[in-house]
Amino acid sequence: MYESNYGNEFGVLFYLFFFAVYFYFSFAQYKIAQKIGHHSSWWAFIPFLSAFQLVQLAGKQWWWFLLFFVPVLNIVFYAICWIETAKNCSHPPIWGFLTIIPFLNFISVGIMGFTHGNYHKSYPQPQHQQPAPRQPEKVSQ
Repeated sequence: MYESNYGNEFGVLFYLFFFAVYFYFSFAQYKIAQKIGHHSSWWAFIPFLSAFQLVQLAGKQWWWFLLFFVPVLNIVFYAICWIETAKNCSHPPIWGFLTIIPFLNFISVGIMGFTHGNYHKSYPQPQHQQPAPRQPEKVSQ
């Protein structure tokens, strides 16, 4: 008989907050991938591809991605991948470890993604062969 619409605003705010947090972490991983030199930085915005990209950014084998699906152990492997990614970004490994601690992960991922540092390209890049420079032709007289 009486309808109440109380609480609908909370649901909308929850989803807006969730998408804002998801976008923040995705964009930070996107920037990290660009700095390391990953060939497909945009993978950071797609849920399972972002986990696979994290494994690649850490320089681990592809099967490490499967370890993310093992309950409880996935936290350990997630931390190891972020620690290696932090090292590849020339940041102290503690920043990678802090990604498993709630609320501190906002700071650590932000520092790795948005600060300038001495980044090195640890991710293997495809080798493109440069064409040999043209030599001037000798004119015979």
